[in-house]
Amino acid sequence: MTQVIRPWTSLLIGLLALGAASLAWSQSRRPIIHSVDVQVPSAPIPVSIAGNRHLAYELHVTNFRPSEITLIRVEISDAVRGSRLSDFRDAELDRLLGRLGASSDTAEKRVIGPGMRAIVYMWLTLDDAVATPARLRHKIEFDIIRASRRERVIVDAGESDVRRDRPPVLSPPLRGGPWVALYDPMMAGGHRRTIYAVNGRARIPARFAIDWVRMENDGTCSRGDKSQIANWHGYGAEVLAVADGVVAEANDDIAEAPSLSGGSRTPIPLENVSGNFVCLDLGGGRYAFYEHLKQGSVRVKAGDRVRSGKVIGLLGNSGGSSSGPHLHFHLGDAQSELAGEGVPYVFRSFEVVGAFESIGAFASGERWKPAPSGAGALRKGELPAANTVVNFR
Repeated sequence: MTQVIRPWTSLLIGLLALGAASLAWSQSRRPIIHSVDVQVPSAPIPVSIAGNRHLAYELHVTNFRPSEITLIRVEISDAVRGSRLSDFRDAELDRLLGRLGASSDTAEKRVIGPGMRAIVYMWLTLDDAVATPARLRHKIEFDIIRASRRERVIVDAGESDVRRDRPPVLSPPLRGGPWVALYDPMMAGGHRRTIYAVNGRARIPARFAIDWVRMENDGTCSRGDKSQIANWHGYGAEVLAVADGVVAEANDDIAEAPSLSGGSRTPIPLENVSGNFVCLDLGGGRYAFYEHLKQGSVRVKAGDRVRSGKVIGLLGNSGGSSSGPHLHFHLGDAQSELAGEGVPYVFRSFEVVGAFESIGAFASGERWKPAPSGAGALRKGELPAANTVVNFR
């Protein structure tokens, strides 16, 4: 008996078959999860510190979900070679995390609310056996906080270039020593973690800034009463041009208080935070900033051409310098001290004589620890390690 298939029956069978195929296809697709945006605003430039290469940069992690997320892990790998470079979680991740406006509680820093952002401040040390990567790849692991459960998600955050620029090799900004290179990449509120949103973009101008304080061999930074700025060993020391260049800007009219205030201070407007300063155009989009100079001591003006080693001013305590007379020095990629990205640099040579365990150890008046035997050799083409005590050669 011949089976007759009516046209409408044939159409129904075809639609059912198409629906089944469509369902199978949709079930085979990977789920799409709406979650975070991860950006590297400023690609890192390798710099040598204490014999190792370092990459300093930031991951900006923004939560685009309508609910909270909790960061769990950040993995960094060489995007070309595929090798893993670092893996941060738990206490290590806590140390790297910053949250604008969040409390210091480490658990809270990892919780990112809807529309909020966390910043991972990378200070990555590369082992001698590891080649400098051309590109970096990041994986971000986090929990999505739902009403009844947590959902673990891993996001491949894509690739970021590593710039091939060579940091400028500079002459000393000061003579002799010993000088302590005060900075701490992990310190909340320190140079490395202070972001300024100026002219529509957030930047870290002082990413590689150092505060230079003159010491004596007895471990002191001042004679007698250290609340009097004139008693500090470095006050009035000659400040030197670190390379041939052109003075882009100079300021010399901000007064200094004769003593350090132990109480509350009147807020200083951002335009005066640097105090008396000199900005030196080194060429190639690099600008050297000398800040907190002594009032009336600046010996150059905008447009002057200077040679490496020329005296451009004297060390002081003007502007937002509340910790005592020091020279704040950094390099940026723009003439404005707060509207450029801080870029690395190295010094032609210096001798390491010791180091403080921390900025806190320096502030409390502890004596620095001498360099181990054989470790105080002359260093060339490097940035001093955090809180090292050096003599400039």
